[in-house]
Amino acid sequence: VMSFLDTWLASFLAAGSISSLYYANRIFQLPLAFFAIALSIAIFPTVSKKIKAKEIESAIVEFKKGFWILLYLLTASVVGGIVFSNEIIWLLFERGAFTRENTYIVADVLTMYMIGLIPYGLNKLFALWLYANHQQAKAAKIATLSLIVYAIFAISLIKPMGAMGLALAGSITGFVSFYLTIKHFGVDKMVQIINLKETIRFALLLALFTLLLITIHNLWIHI
Repeated sequence: VMSFLDTWLASFLAAGSISSLYYANRIFQLPLAFFAIALSIAIFPTVSKKIKAKEIESAIVEFKKGFWILLYLLTASVVGGIVFSNEIIWLLFERGAFTRENTYIVADVLTMYMIGLIPYGLNKLFALWLYANHQQAKAAKIATLSLIVYAIFAISLIKPMGAMGLALAGSITGFVSFYLTIKHFGVDKMVQIINLKETIRFALLLALFTLLLITIHNLWIHI
């Protein structure tokens, strides 16, 4: 439904806006499928089995492993996707009628999409908890609220930002959806998953990785 609304709203924008969203979204979906969906599918049977056996603490341990692995993979994808957005679009699509100007436009849209990759990806993981606990009604409620949030932000941002605004609206919706999922998952369980030592290590590695990619981009690889 959100994709349909996305396309419908983009039809009111300048020519090429639908294509810009389509190309950028294709890149956005790659890490989401390869990392978030794949990892979620991999750990779901184990987590579901432990929850069914009332081994909640053991299930949380499995979630913790999945959370940190996925967070590192998604974060690396976000940093790389944003820093090398122009280069990625240039390499994959710039040929024929797809000009350098088109590359820059699609790269900007991709950047807006990538902002929401982490919450979207993590939401895939934590939504499993709801399904494993047979809370499909809550998952459906979150999806409905997320659609409403998207519609509000999309309509608000489409005029000042165009296609970028629609992509950003999707990213904002990802954060809202993740917040709602965590709320149902339980803050107490989330605290068990996130610890200070691991968070500090993550922040340091993120800073170093970001600095490395920016340096590589500025010195050797840029268009």
